[in-house]
Amino acid sequence: MAVVAPALVPANSPAMSRRLALVVLFVISAVGLVFEITLTRLFSLFFQYHFTFLAVSLAVLGLSLGAASVHYLKPRQQTTRALATVLIVLSLALAGAALVIAWLPSVESIFPRALIALVPFFLVGMVAALTFANFTSSSGDFYAADLVGAALGVVAVLALLSVWSAFSMTLFLAMLVGALALIVVWQQDGRSRRTGFAALSLIVGLGLLVLNLITGAVDYNPLTLTGVPRDKTMVYILQDAAQQGKVIDTEWSPFARVDVVQTNDHSARYIFADGGAGAYMLPYEGDPSTLSGLANAVEYLPFDSGSADRTLVIGAGGGKDILLALNAGSTAITAVEVNPAVVTAARKFAEYNGGVLDLPQVDLVEGDARSFVERASDHYDLIYLSLVYTQAVEPASQALVENYIFTQEAFATYLDRLAPGGRLAIVAHNALEGSRAAVTALQAFENSGVSPAQALDHVWLWTYPANDPTVNTSVLIVGKDPLPADVLDTLNTTAQAQGMNPLYAPGAYEMLFAPLRNGESVREFIDADADYNLAPTDDDQPYFFNLDYGLPPAIRSALVLAALLALALVGVAVYTAGESPTAERGSWVRAVAYAMLIGVGFMLVEVPLIQRFQILLGQPILSLAVVLATLLLAGGIGSLVSQRWRALDLPACVMIAGIWIAAVALVYNLVLPSLVEALLPAAFMVRVLGIVGLTALLGLPMGIPFPSLLRIVESDAGEQRQRVALLWAINGAFSVLGSALAVVISMLWGFKWALLAGALCYLLLIVVVWSYRWVGTRARLLVH
Repeated sequence: MAVVAPALVPANSPAMSRRLALVVLFVISAVGLVFEITLTRLFSLFFQYHFTFLAVSLAVLGLSLGAASVHYLKPRQQTTRALATVLIVLSLALAGAALVIAWLPSVESIFPRALIALVPFFLVGMVAALTFANFTSSSGDFYAADLVGAALGVVAVLALLSVWSAFSMTLFLAMLVGALALIVVWQQDGRSRRTGFAALSLIVGLGLLVLNLITGAVDYNPLTLTGVPRDKTMVYILQDAAQQGKVIDTEWSPFARVDVVQTNDHSARYIFADGGAGAYMLPYEGDPSTLSGLANAVEYLPFDSGSADRTLVIGAGGGKDILLALNAGSTAITAVEVNPAVVTAARKFAEYNGGVLDLPQVDLVEGDARSFVERASDHYDLIYLSLVYTQAVEPASQALVENYIFTQEAFATYLDRLAPGGRLAIVAHNALEGSRAAVTALQAFENSGVSPAQALDHVWLWTYPANDPTVNTSVLIVGKDPLPADVLDTLNTTAQAQGMNPLYAPGAYEMLFAPLRNGESVREFIDADADYNLAPTDDDQPYFFNLDYGLPPAIRSALVLAALLALALVGVAVYTAGESPTAERGSWVRAVAYAMLIGVGFMLVEVPLIQRFQILLGQPILSLAVVLATLLLAGGIGSLVSQRWRALDLPACVMIAGIWIAAVALVYNLVLPSLVEALLPAAFMVRVLGIVGLTALLGLPMGIPFPSLLRIVESDAGEQRQRVALLWAINGAFSVLGSALAVVISMLWGFKWALLAGALCYLLLIVVVWSYRWVGTRARLLVH
């Protein structure tokens, strides 16, 4: 039976039942995670890609600050009545966040949107800390409710974002929290003034949700926006009166909001993802002879390089690339599209586009192209990637995009899937991307035993002239075999006629890669270029679009802010030790170090796992859902198990859990790539179960250390009980730091080093627990 900490719940305070408290924490944990994922969708609409990282930082920052604020409440304020008040305010804050984010006209108003988004996370942190402060002796059960609620939130948001807009999702959360507040207030006070406030918060959330579902009044309106970044092409088209653009369909998915835009140019429509990433949808009536005009497009150049009878199109989009293949005489076209909302939008306009995705010659695959190619057994004459990622054109803006279709392992698979005489073709945004893709292909050849000097006979690269190297479209063709002389002559002549300039063509224009032709290795060639980072990417460092050396500004800023927050909370923790006796002060410092290590360590393990398993499932968002939900659910089970242990046994059990986590992480670092490769040919459910099993082996013990820490600290004497909220805040702040460190380490050295760093954190945790001298020396521990 749970023991309520008497120092935190005054005798005259109405106590919430343990069952209701568990429900509150379960629901609010789900709400917090749903809002976090929803916020990434909202920010992606307004800002450039790298600002979506801000949503994650805001989430953990708000949770940490909210938890820390509870530490400064007086014991008489840390009551369940205060918890009910926070729930009411949280409901109204969620509704307010939706309104402000939607209605602020300037896209450059990043700070106001971030500030209003921070408030709900702050209040969620307060709810969690207040709950744990009142039920600390049952931390294992409550931490399990927290983790399982978050896991449910992952599943729920992925389902609901395919039905509702991100704004409607936020308003639904406001309504849900309002209903929860009403239940809590009614259970405590019955009819009172606060019951009216709770009912009001419910009515506000429900009313705004209904209003938005009917009218779209609280939603994204591109016509009213100002200060829009240049990659949000849709906004510029819609605001250009001369084009008479209008949105004729909108679809939502966990990937993006997808809009179909029609202008007064009836020769094409556009499909936009989050206002950018535009793809053409062309009119087609089923007669291939009407497509002859496409032969003059730069995107058609690869089809002049040989047979395209069997074509694999990566990124089906609105179907233009499929029509290019049809014009080239393709009879078997496999088209892969990762975003299901794009497929839904294109199919809605089958009358306009001729049902291009469902033509008899087309086999449409919804999923990740890399996963599909790895598992495919067919061979193709042409594998075609045209502007696969089209969000922002500046290298720094795309730096955070992990792209597994442009790694040297991916290129090796593409070459293996080509038929004799087959080609890999990439139409890139600019010469830098085209050059990096070429170098990556050369590295793939070198890995297979073909020297760069020989592999250059397989490569052809031309670009449009431009003063800015980031905006000149380039075309790269890589042959499975050396490109024939007649094919090279055709390509050179056609490209020159279209006004393109050569970057590399075997036997004609070889200056760009002359050192490689003369015997240099790819590594030596890359080391000699200090202007842009053209090094071949791999699955351990898949940041193809990070063309600048060093860390992108967004990552540096996130790392600095996370470090400052973490250090500030550590400073507060040290200050709270005050003039406590030396022994108690030493115990508190070790407790803080414990919270720091598991906060950083958890994220350093979680992030690499999500990345490693992405290839297996064919949907990046599905990988996130399966890994994160499994970690949370397994962690919840671990937390429940730890609640059944005696407090005296907890330190030893935590050390065993730390050894387990570190050992499994070290083994995974060695064998995970091989395990993923072995699972690839298996059926979908086998792959899912494989990921669940491998993730649960880490998730189960990872759920043990934190609730064990809270129980041990709560069982201590004196003012240690009132420091529970501060430990929660420190753990959250170092989780922010851990997520930033995971990205930094992966960009500089690779995900395997991030996983190793996570293992090191849990090894250090063992040392901290050992030095704490809890076992046998702290006689004040309570036995539960």
